[in-house]
Amino acid sequence: MTSDIMFISAGILSLLATWLIVACMRSGGDATVKTQRNITLLVGASVVCILIAILERGFIAPTGLVLTLATVAGFTILLVQNLFLLGMWQHGVRGLGLLLLPFTAIPLLAIPFLPHTSSEQWVEAHSFLETGHLLLSVVAYAILTMAALYAAMQLKLDNALKNKQLGFFVQAMPPLADISNYLFSHVRWATWLLGLSILTGLGWQWIELHHFALFNHKVLLALFAFIMLFMLNQMRDKAAWHHARASKMVLVAYIILILAYFGVKLIHNLNA
Repeated sequence: MTSDIMFISAGILSLLATWLIVACMRSGGDATVKTQRNITLLVGASVVCILIAILERGFIAPTGLVLTLATVAGFTILLVQNLFLLGMWQHGVRGLGLLLLPFTAIPLLAIPFLPHTSSEQWVEAHSFLETGHLLLSVVAYAILTMAALYAAMQLKLDNALKNKQLGFFVQAMPPLADISNYLFSHVRWATWLLGLSILTGLGWQWIELHHFALFNHKVLLALFAFIMLFMLNQMRDKAAWHHARASKMVLVAYIILILAYFGVKLIHNLNA
């Protein structure tokens, strides 16, 4: 299938971009314009391949979005890689790519080899409101994915500085203060988008189904994740933002959102 080839190509391109970042960091971390352009071209080509792959898998239908494991994962990775490109051109080649690009390459390489049941349709939107809800949900998940990566970096760097274990990966990371700022920025955006996705989801339920399904697993888990992210924003505003605690809360919120978006559906498919 064309989509399988495109997913595998995107994974390989992501790994090649990782190799360029490693070479750049080993040479002192000062990327030349040519190196930055080559990384951009590789990740940009990966984004194009992912876009072709998810369109081939039927991500967009006449009625709206069609969600399967492959299309959701592909679209999320597409957004994450675009956010990485934006951040790279704003702040230069930083160590985030050493974690982010392999993290995105693994599912890209795995998608073509998933069981046939993974391509079964989860949700197909039939209205503008439902399409908007699904789009907001996936974008919120993508931005929270970036926040989770920054949280993992912050925990790693904080632990390395305390134990004075400054290996190559640690030295390639941005300063701790920068990571904290990037983390909070993504948490703030993820909070707003997740809140809007919950509201649009409830609005869609009321308009289309004429009732609120507040007590299903997806809604409850999404609400728990939103509450944790909202608390993090409050902690930042009150200057109570502790690096390790904030990072752990972001990772827990991310796991809860994974369970809301993927876990419940996967368990349902396994029991079917």
